[in-house]
Amino acid sequence: MITHIRMKNFKSWQDSGTVKLAPLTGFFGTNSSGKSSLLQMLLLLKQTIGRNEVIFFGDENSLVNLGNFRELIHGHQPNSELYFGISCKLSHSFPDLFRTPFQTMHFAFDTVIRENEGNLITERFQYISLSSDTKIAWENNSLFNGIQNLTSIFIQNCYGLPSSENSSDIPKALTAFSSTFEELFSHVYYLGPTRVQPQRQYHWAKTHPENIGKNGEEMIDALLSARVRQLKTSKKEKGGTIEERISSWLRDMDLAYSFSLEPTGTLDDNDYIVRIQKSPNSAQVTLADMGHGLADLLPLLVHCYYVPEGSTLILEQPGVHLHPLAQAQLADLFLDVIAERNLQILVESHSEHLLTRLQRRIAEKQVTKDQIALYFCRNNDGTSTIEPLEVKESGEIKNWPENFFGDVMGDMFAMTDVQAKHIAEQSSED
Repeated sequence: MITHIRMKNFKSWQDSGTVKLAPLTGFFGTNSSGKSSLLQMLLLLKQTIGRNEVIFFGDENSLVNLGNFRELIHGHQPNSELYFGISCKLSHSFPDLFRTPFQTMHFAFDTVIRENEGNLITERFQYISLSSDTKIAWENNSLFNGIQNLTSIFIQNCYGLPSSENSSDIPKALTAFSSTFEELFSHVYYLGPTRVQPQRQYHWAKTHPENIGKNGEEMIDALLSARVRQLKTSKKEKGGTIEERISSWLRDMDLAYSFSLEPTGTLDDNDYIVRIQKSPNSAQVTLADMGHGLADLLPLLVHCYYVPEGSTLILEQPGVHLHPLAQAQLADLFLDVIAERNLQILVESHSEHLLTRLQRRIAEKQVTKDQIALYFCRNNDGTSTIEPLEVKESGEIKNWPENFFGDVMGDMFAMTDVQAKHIAEQSSED
């Protein structure tokens, strides 16, 4: 699990300060307040894994495409340094890859990137084991252990992937840290705010995707892969099939009575259709015949139950097409999977209903405050700031920005005043 993040000079963030993350973390705020940028930092690091470049800003096929250094540096000041920092504690469900004298499961990492004469360079990076106080720092092609210079080494990117030119001279400490970093981000998954258009029929090429894709394009392949491999939603006793859990949530959210994925011909054809029954007595229809809400939710449900246990999910505007009750029940879905599957969920949202349900669950003591972190982001004159929302044991938020979700009471009073005037005018005419 990623426990803290920090960024400097990244897009609208001059300095985010240290942002503590929980198993379920929600970012709220107005449009263009910097919420997405907090998540994009993690996506940039993920898509840089294994690449022979300082950092991969992206292309049309990547998780995020941010152009180049000058486009994303805060204030478009090319002389500024770009800083990223994280700390994390790897889940016990991850394999024990490292047999080193020190512990790397709980570590902090930060890196500084800058542009020099049009070339992107790693200024420095460092790793610190928070379990054993082991430290590795790199600067000017030299590796330090916090006290002495260990060796001269060329690295390929911002997190310390060594160049193949000196692979035989790589200290075990750097190998352990950079491999842990890669292991962490290999279990970070992203689902964006848009979804692929649902189809009337799907062809399965018998692939077994790592995830469902950033827009849900691999959803059906993932479901069929899970069926063939007999995957359960959890290693715990109550873990069922993914399709069973999907059907259950669709009924709970009053979006569908039944859900099924059926072959349209012989099994050798590998052609399938998604059938939805809205109510017990209604006819079955295809997913393409349903509204945007179900097409928006279905990939999210598959995403939550298909990724490996212990993963981190990054979600942008989930449930944007859902009705208010279903938006509220997204909160229960998230709480369910962080408990059952040990997932971490980082979500950006504008949904009042999702937030209110989280407050209710805190008040009901179905979840503790330390399992949830909530933030409000603002942008003032091009610079973003972030404020932790203070949630009481009762679920009340002490410092929630006034009228962010609209002035409901004010609108009601104004409408009552207008109605009273209409009644008075009608009476005078009579």
